[in-house]
Amino acid sequence: MARGKLSRVEIDLAIDKIIKKYDEYCYRFFKHPKLKAAFEDRYFLALKKGLDMQRFLAAEIDVINQLIRKEEARLQEEPAAAREAPAQRESIADRVLRENRKKIEKYPDVRIHKDANPEVRRLLGALNELDERYMPLLADALANTNYSMNTQAMQNMASELRFLSSVGNDGTSPKLTRYLALFSRFPRDYKAIDAEEKNFILSASFLLHDLQDILAQVRAGYTPLGREAQEKLAGVLAQIDGIIEDFRLKDLKRRNF
Repeated sequence: MARGKLSRVEIDLAIDKIIKKYDEYCYRFFKHPKLKAAFEDRYFLALKKGLDMQRFLAAEIDVINQLIRKEEARLQEEPAAAREAPAQRESIADRVLRENRKKIEKYPDVRIHKDANPEVRRLLGALNELDERYMPLLADALANTNYSMNTQAMQNMASELRFLSSVGNDGTSPKLTRYLALFSRFPRDYKAIDAEEKNFILSASFLLHDLQDILAQVRAGYTPLGREAQEKLAGVLAQIDGIIEDFRLKDLKRRNF
């Protein structure tokens, strides 16, 4: 019996399968997400032209499968090629990306969305850990000082950290509400998604540098701090320094005019 047209459910399942394969392809082989956006553009063009969805989707699945197989074959051949031709070795860009990913693997991976940037998820995890584990230590260290958490400046920073890092029961961070909402749109606006990612990273970096600066000043110049308080302060500062270093945020500071 001849196969009828694909149902809406079957089309949605096929699209989801292709998108997941592009996610895998882009993540594993350091490819730009625009490749996935290009598929979505082709899909809407096919709808507009009234093309046979069964043939179109079958061809698209074949395309992404071929792309993945090609990269897998390249990786398998790479060791032998590296011995014979140094120019074929891992590119500097690929190596840097791999090393950067390795640095942030120590931080919790908050699964806010399956398609969210791993760097955003890990930075969210780092901020959440800073808020829940290290800020109480900071409060103890600075108690009864001119820099206690009761001061307006420290309260503002603590509130901002909570706004950036807290994840509610629905798995949504207040700062990332719009970012996550963009993933539910089809076709996705990858320019807007990228802008929200950069906004989150920049906001986090500004706050971390603000905390770093004020705590460094306290540690260096506030003599009444006892030994235990100094140790707690040093631990918090080391954690902040580590996040800034691991996420490559050194140069993302507020401009002073």
